[in-house]
Amino acid sequence: MKSIEEYTDYLFNCSFTDDDFDPEDHEDHLKTSWELFENYAWEDIYPVWVKHLHSNCPSPKDVINFVNLYIYYEAADRPIDDPIEFISYLYYKVDMDKYWDEAGDLFEGLAINILSKQGLVNMVEDPYYTPLKDERILNAVSKWESDNAE
Repeated sequence: MKSIEEYTDYLFNCSFTDDDFDPEDHEDHLKTSWELFENYAWEDIYPVWVKHLHSNCPSPKDVINFVNLYIYYEAADRPIDDPIEFISYLYYKVDMDKYWDEAGDLFEGLAINILSKQGLVNMVEDPYYTPLKDERILNAVSKWESDNAE
């Protein structure tokens, strides 16, 4: 059986936007993600995926690709222990002033989904919630910036 790292390399070392990525009736990556979830617990997979994000996605485009794949593999519906840290890292790596058209709605949707499922945001009580105005996320982005200042 393949290791989580081997699965992760296969699942994330590809481009979500390539024309030949998982064409209709040949969703090899998606099926492989299902196989991974059958073979390993999410609690064991998630840290490997985050490590991959931190180690193998240096550019904004890499991070955007990671998020697209993360959502495609249906991971956005799974609980994580560090939702603010995870979401803030994405915003830290991708400047929304430059990449809003490519990633704004994508990141916002992911953040709202994760935070809502974990009871950290209630869209009924706060229908205009936006992650980029959430002090918890903004403070965590600032921490990423200060911790990684050169």
